[in-house]
Amino acid sequence: MVKREGGESGSERTPAAELKWDREIREAPGKESLASLREKLLAKPSSEAVAKIEEFLRNGKDSETGLILKIGTRGKIEGWPTLRVFLLDLLLEIDPEAAARISREILTTDTSADEWAIALRNVAKGERTGGNRDYLRTRAEELITNPEWQAQPSVGYLNAFDVLVYTGATESSPLLSGMIQQKDRRDLAHAGFLTMARLVHRQPVDMLTRLKADRALQESRPEMMAQQFARADLRDTAQQAIVKSWLLDPSRTPTELQNFATIYPNNNKMISQNMLTSEERVSGADLNAHDREVLKIIRDWRTDPAFESRSQYLEIMDRRVSQFVKSADGSSR
Repeated sequence: MVKREGGESGSERTPAAELKWDREIREAPGKESLASLREKLLAKPSSEAVAKIEEFLRNGKDSETGLILKIGTRGKIEGWPTLRVFLLDLLLEIDPEAAARISREILTTDTSADEWAIALRNVAKGERTGGNRDYLRTRAEELITNPEWQAQPSVGYLNAFDVLVYTGATESSPLLSGMIQQKDRRDLAHAGFLTMARLVHRQPVDMLTRLKADRALQESRPEMMAQQFARADLRDTAQQAIVKSWLLDPSRTPTELQNFATIYPNNNKMISQNMLTSEERVSGADLNAHDREVLKIIRDWRTDPAFESRSQYLEIMDRRVSQFVKSADGSSR
C-alpha cells in the first residue's frame, strides 16, 4: 500500500474520525472548544489543515456554536455562529490563497448569509486587489438580494454591505436607492443609507452625479438626499459644479434646501468595525482649513445673481460655517 504523508497508510488514517468536529462543538459549544480546535489545526502542516477543513466544508455538515457573529478591530472575527463560519475564517489565517479558492466554491451555492459574508472577505483578502472587483461586487449584490436572507438579515448579511464600499461599487447605487426607499423595512433602509453615505465619501463625484439623476429617491427621501449633497467638498471644482447644479435646480423643494443648508458641511463619518474597510477621523486642523476655504466659496455665491433665489439658504450656511471657524480660532488661542 502506498504510504501517505507522515508515514500513515490510507487504511490507517481515519479522516472521518478526525473530522467529527461538529459532534465536539455540539457537546461543548462556545469559544473554548473552538480555541482548542484552532490550536489543533494550526499545529498541523498548513496543507494538511487546509485539506481537512476543505473536506469538512464539502460534506455539507455544520454545528451551531451558540455564539453571535461579531466583527472586531481591523475586521477580525470575534464570534462564529457555526462551525463552518469558524473554519472559513480560520482558513484565511492558515492559507489566504487556499481560503480564496475554497470561498469561491462556497459562493456557488446558497449556504448562508454569514458564510457568504466571510467567503467574500476571504476572496477580497486572499487574492490580488483589483482583479476581482466585479466578482466581489456582483456576489455581494446576490447576497443582499437573496429573498430568504433579506427576509431575516443576519449579522453577516448586514456586514456584507461593506464589500460594496471596499470595491467602490457606485454601480450598486440603484440597489441601495431601492432599499432606502423601503419605508416598511427600516433595517434594510438603514443598511442602504450607511453604505450610500460611505460611497459618497469615497467616490463623491460619481455618486453625487448618480444621486442627482435619482428622482425617485429625491421624492422618497428628500432629507436624506440633502444630507448626501452636504457631504460634498466645495473646494473640488467637480463637486462644486454638481452641488451648484443641484441647488439651482428649480425642482428643489424648501425641505431639501433647508436640510442641506442646516447640515452643510456634513463631515460626519460612519465610524464602525467593518470586515474590509475602515474610516479615519478627520483632524481638527484639516476641518478648520476646510471650513475657512468653503466659507469664501459660500460668500462668493452670495454675491452671485444666479443664487438670488437661494439667498436665505446661503445665509444659513454662512452662519453655520462662520461659527465653526470662530470656534476653532477661540480654541487655538
